[in-house]
Amino acid sequence: MASRIAAGVAMLMLISSGAASAADLGHPSQPDPNAAPSTRPASGPEVKSVAAAGSRPVSGKNPTAAPSKRKDAAGFQRVISQKVQLKNTVTDADGDKSTLTFEVWTADAAGKPKTKVKLNDSEYGVIVSPYVASGSLVTVDVPAGKLSLNTNYVFHTSAFDGSLYETTWSPWAPFRVEMPVDLTLPTPDYTAPDPNVSDMQPTGVQTKPLGASASLTAKTPKASEQCSAVRDDGRQVCFGKPLPKDEAPKKIAKSMKATAAQANVPWCNTDFPSILATRKTECDVRAVPVIIRTDGVPDATAYFTFLRLIELDGQNSFTEHLTIEPAQQIPLDFAEIDLILNEHLCQGSCKAVEPDPGAWTEKTWWTPGDMHSTSVSTPFTWDASTAGQQYLYKPDVKIDANILPSDGRIRPFMTGYQWSKGYDAATADLDQIRCDTTTAGPGTGCIFVNSAPTYAFNAKAFPQAAAHAWLIQTYTPKHPGSLSALKPLYYMGDKAQNTRSRGRMCPTGWAKENGDASALVDAADELNCDEFAFASTYNSGGMSTAEGGLNPAVKDGSTTPTGDACIGTYAKKYGSAVHLFSINGTDPTFKEVCGRSAISGMHNQESMGAHFAKFMSEMRLMDKDAYWLDTRITPGNTCLNSSGTPVICKLTTQ
Repeated sequence: MASRIAAGVAMLMLISSGAASAADLGHPSQPDPNAAPSTRPASGPEVKSVAAAGSRPVSGKNPTAAPSKRKDAAGFQRVISQKVQLKNTVTDADGDKSTLTFEVWTADAAGKPKTKVKLNDSEYGVIVSPYVASGSLVTVDVPAGKLSLNTNYVFHTSAFDGSLYETTWSPWAPFRVEMPVDLTLPTPDYTAPDPNVSDMQPTGVQTKPLGASASLTAKTPKASEQCSAVRDDGRQVCFGKPLPKDEAPKKIAKSMKATAAQANVPWCNTDFPSILATRKTECDVRAVPVIIRTDGVPDATAYFTFLRLIELDGQNSFTEHLTIEPAQQIPLDFAEIDLILNEHLCQGSCKAVEPDPGAWTEKTWWTPGDMHSTSVSTPFTWDASTAGQQYLYKPDVKIDANILPSDGRIRPFMTGYQWSKGYDAATADLDQIRCDTTTAGPGTGCIFVNSAPTYAFNAKAFPQAAAHAWLIQTYTPKHPGSLSALKPLYYMGDKAQNTRSRGRMCPTGWAKENGDASALVDAADELNCDEFAFASTYNSGGMSTAEGGLNPAVKDGSTTPTGDACIGTYAKKYGSAVHLFSINGTDPTFKEVCGRSAISGMHNQESMGAHFAKFMSEMRLMDKDAYWLDTRITPGNTCLNSSGTPVICKLTTQ
């Protein structure tokens, strides 16, 4: 009874003209955070005349911020939504209803309060809950925009039953509003041109189409010595296996660089042995020893550099450029080394137009001290008269050698060098050519089928789509399209399957339900669901294993792919920039195999569209062909968690 009387007296005092208002108390803007709750009575003044008549209400000892699934190493709860809720229980021994006052402060790394946060326009800038029954869990919503992302906060509560405050605040509850994904995007530049799809960077990575056979040959070749027969005196001459980079002579003559420059392939002028290729050009540079042996023991060695450059420069033709030169001066142990073309080999209708012996740019023999270089070009043709066909070719070349020692034994050694017997096994099929007369590209043409091309986003113009792909490519275990992780995308050309995969990842209405209109470019723009890996790839999370998919996104206990098993994000303007946020209430594990994002339809469609169609045509991309994706996004050193998670970065574009 006493508590009810106290509550009634309190209400009378609140409406009495003689009651002291909160404004009369004159508190500073930064009060002592631990001063008694009654010193800043946001719920109303205490009725001290009845203080002894009842019990004081009490806040719970475990206030929490939500939604949160875990604490970080410093003990701060990770609130994973911009819709922040603060919670605590309240009890009153008299059974009276009570309110809770929620007060928030910024905090240092140890959780010590620093500056009081004004949560609303009331005098004290705090949130006061409605009256609730004793024992209730009180939940209040923090108004949008009052708390900053990635900032340390603490809050505490005080209870009030209409007449009495509790004597102390609840324990502090540390928290951070920290989305699992928060990518700050650069301002779009819609005048930025699309990257040139023909501007291809070479790689030494051999990437076969999905399910392709190992090689045109019976088995993958492995480099071996190529030797003459052993004479009666135990002597023979051999072309040794190509030397690895760290063992090869360092010098390559200027004439080789001139050969590469003349063919407009400057990257082929390597200073060490290598095999590099783009979709249209392959360059194989080898350091090959020529060895004279007696009973297996080397007597003399000369080192040559062979450069073979193949350009797919015609619709029914391509060209081989072959350059030979000593890597070091020919030793005195040799009287003469004479090298000359024997023949070229190819498959099916592919034929070499053998050059005349006089077509070499310089003589094809060397004597001691000689360092000259010589080159010859050989065109190949193939029959492109039948429409709708695909052909695989692997051109080869044989070189004859007459090698004369300088020790007075006049009879020369005769042997040969065949290009296909000197491959590095890991790149043995980089020179495999696919020619076709289909509609894959303009007219007829050829590509190096095991050299995956790279599709580059126009990230400057469409950062929303580029940032989403960067997130999934960088932070999920499948790294779709990442060259550095050697995880190619495989183009999938079945339109019906594309529709099925996309429907599973992006059901109708998902983007509108989860997106934010602030990310749109203009009034004509609409929210789109952007899935990655693309629905037009075998890497799509929406393609089941039974359908040939490589990375189906399925939940435990299910076999049907669903976008609900992907990392979900959305674009939203926050402050002066558009951000890519994880969807409110979700906390990705970063073990997902895919992503979907509610973004600007313009960014989604224009990042692919005609630009990707041109890429497909230029690269003659066919079903199951591999390709890489360059998102043209970089975080620099801006990620707050370095390379870990959560992913909180300020992105820039290339």
